[in-house]
Amino acid sequence: MNIFKFDSPVMQFMGKVADMIILNLLTLILSIPIITFGAAYTAKYYVSMKIVRKEEGTLFKPYFKAFKDNFKQATLIWIIQLVVLILLGIDWLWIYNKGFGNVNEIYMVLLVLLTCFVVFITATIFPFIARFEMTVKEAYKGAGLFSFLYFIKLALIAALEIITIISCLWYASWLPAILLFGTTTSFYFMNLTLIKGFKKLEARVEKEEEDKAAEEKTEESEVSEEGDTKLGDTLVIRPDEHTVKGKIEAEKETFKSLSFKEKIGFIRDYYLLKIVLGVLVGFFALWFVYDAFIAQKETLYSGGLLLCAVTDEGRDYLTKDYFDKIATKKRKQQVNLSEDLTMTLVEGQEVKPDPSQDQNLFAYIVAGYYDYFFIDAEYIDHYIELDCFKDISSYADKYNIPEEDRYYFVSESAKEGLAEGEEPVADLEAIKLPEEVCEKIGVYSLTGEGVYVVLIVNDKPQERDDTFMEYIFE
Repeated sequence: MNIFKFDSPVMQFMGKVADMIILNLLTLILSIPIITFGAAYTAKYYVSMKIVRKEEGTLFKPYFKAFKDNFKQATLIWIIQLVVLILLGIDWLWIYNKGFGNVNEIYMVLLVLLTCFVVFITATIFPFIARFEMTVKEAYKGAGLFSFLYFIKLALIAALEIITIISCLWYASWLPAILLFGTTTSFYFMNLTLIKGFKKLEARVEKEEEDKAAEEKTEESEVSEEGDTKLGDTLVIRPDEHTVKGKIEAEKETFKSLSFKEKIGFIRDYYLLKIVLGVLVGFFALWFVYDAFIAQKETLYSGGLLLCAVTDEGRDYLTKDYFDKIATKKRKQQVNLSEDLTMTLVEGQEVKPDPSQDQNLFAYIVAGYYDYFFIDAEYIDHYIELDCFKDISSYADKYNIPEEDRYYFVSESAKEGLAEGEEPVADLEAIKLPEEVCEKIGVYSLTGEGVYVVLIVNDKPQERDDTFMEYIFE
């Protein structure tokens, strides 16, 4: 079977993926004014559910028609939901500022459940009015019941969205591809869940209509004449405007009768965009999997610069050249040197540390991202307060560092348990690099006061530190 035929399963799948991407992008664009989000979201599901059910062959015309027809009702519902979401956001912000540990557990559980239901109702109420003609009150009843019955499935779809967001944060350079792939996947599963739930509701509607018709002994109800079914006098299932089943059969016959050149033109006009988008999605998905899981490298040794800079030659010396010295397995290993840790505020010509960034720096240290720092001598007092550096007196003695270039610090742990009048023992936690060493490794301070080196307390073997200090000093 030729997978590139327009009616092949592969081409049909790629077409659906492309349609979902286009709908997401179109909805994003039309939601920019914020107030139009409800109408855009409704139109998105009006078209997407038809596509998944193979009832719609076009995108833009039915999308804009649904956007226009549902604008008033969808906007009213969106305003209501937006107010509720803002109030919930304020509540979560208050909890965040207060501290999660200081909030009653029962209150937290109830707030989490309430937030989930509000989010799920927001996500499902617009598909309801996209599929059915109903009042605002009926829409909320339907969406609330649907959210309760399909809570687990909706939670899994929400988890997929959360995973997408987390992946975007972890792999910021892949944000467009991750966002596109993740949102499209969750969008597709959401459609499947909605369609399954709506089928049960529609079956109930049809049964009620049949019972009503039997009781009244009428040959046809007003609904069957219009192609709709009703629940009471208010719930009307929207009639399908198009069906593509017959259209595909007709197109297959037409395609067979075309010449080779005409077939190329046919595919170009009707399927080229979908093919290109489908290929791009597949390419980005494979590339992301490769980059995130297959090509992930182990960091053997990692350092950072604090109010320091490094020359290109120095960077190579401290990364590529050093890697060749300590690498145990060439594959999936690397040595890093980050120069985005300076965290400086520049006022005129003055360079100084930004205290507001210290918490972020400490989090990176605790996470084990760094093994050493080069620190500007003028600000060693500021950064030594992080209190997470090793005693490196053995290296100071080994490399004959003069006493004036040794930086001693009394840690909080050293102060604990001391008797009255007893002096705590100061650890040697930083040593100033001689000028010839700075020139060798290409590192220099931004203030011109010199550079200190510190080693960070972590689980790396002592041999790594020994090798590194030997590498820069000898």
